[in-house]
Amino acid sequence: MEPTTGDSTLSTVTERGHTTVDRAAQSAHEAIDRLAAKAGPAVERLRASTSSAGEKLRAKAGELGELEEQWVENTRGYIRDNPLTALAIGVLAGVLLSKLSSSR
Repeated sequence: MEPTTGDSTLSTVTERGHTTVDRAAQSAHEAIDRLAAKAGPAVERLRASTSSAGEKLRAKAGELGELEEQWVENTRGYIRDNPLTALAIGVLAGVLLSKLSSSR
């Protein structure tokens, strides 16, 4: 059986359709590859930046911890050297807090 003109036309249209789809898929793959190539370095810069920020925050947290320890030690020393003054300050702070909380 010989192919008819309609079969030939259908075959040509189908072949062109496959070619068009193949070209579109190839273009999409190339576009994705270009985007991935550009995104990779940006992601690495972001990762380095966040890592650096994390290290700085850990260092600051360590410094604040040392400051807290120093403040607590200084306060303990003051209380040991001036127990009556420290007691009076505590009582006054308690009275003030009581007045502030009862007025609400």
